[in-house]
Amino acid sequence: MQACFNNQPSPSNMSEASVTSLAYQKNKECHLPGLKSDQVTKYYNSWSSSYDKLMVPGTYNGPQIAFDETLSHIPLHLRSTCRVLDVAAGTGQLGTMLAQAGFRFLDAVEPSPGMLQILREKGVYCKIYQDYMGNAVCETKIPRGTYDVVAVVGGFGEGHLPVTSVDDMITATKPGGLVVIVMRHEYLTIVDAYRDKLEPHLASLEERNYWTRVTRKVVPNYFCGKDGFVLTYKVL
Repeated sequence: MQACFNNQPSPSNMSEASVTSLAYQKNKECHLPGLKSDQVTKYYNSWSSSYDKLMVPGTYNGPQIAFDETLSHIPLHLRSTCRVLDVAAGTGQLGTMLAQAGFRFLDAVEPSPGMLQILREKGVYCKIYQDYMGNAVCETKIPRGTYDVVAVVGGFGEGHLPVTSVDDMITATKPGGLVVIVMRHEYLTIVDAYRDKLEPHLASLEERNYWTRVTRKVVPNYFCGKDGFVLTYKVL
């Protein structure tokens, strides 16, 4: 398979419609059926330098949706002390928005070295982990019971976060803390790893008193006109 950005024009020389079209194409290439996690990581490495130029508000509204959901649960007076873990943080779009809103204790976990290079340049994260969540081979380096909010936007897709990653998210969250999941709605049914698996697993965790659901909603225009899906859980 070819890397995401072989022989592509520069976004700075393209019209808005062309940038949106290219963003959709590149995102599709990073979510092809059958991709493994290491292949996905390589795609994001090759995409990293142009990611923020393509995945802009209006085309990709996932970070804004996750930002709005987080702020709806964290009042202004708690933001400066709230500990947040940004999962599958990419280039740090969500963290940058949270920092501008007064959050000071932001950590990130992301497996792609290329994306992490861009993320580090933004200077808003305290600790940065190059790691996969839900890795069946080795335990995550993320500390237990540390975060008031664990947020993931765009991390669920073909070859991306496994269903078991939510177990790691719960483990990283303080009792009473929140896990915020924002993803493309159709991935619940078109991604084999999630179809009839992700939501049942989330419900099973609730039945076993690991967490309780706070929010479940479909939102419009998550990415290129596609609906988004927002889930928020309170860890018990």
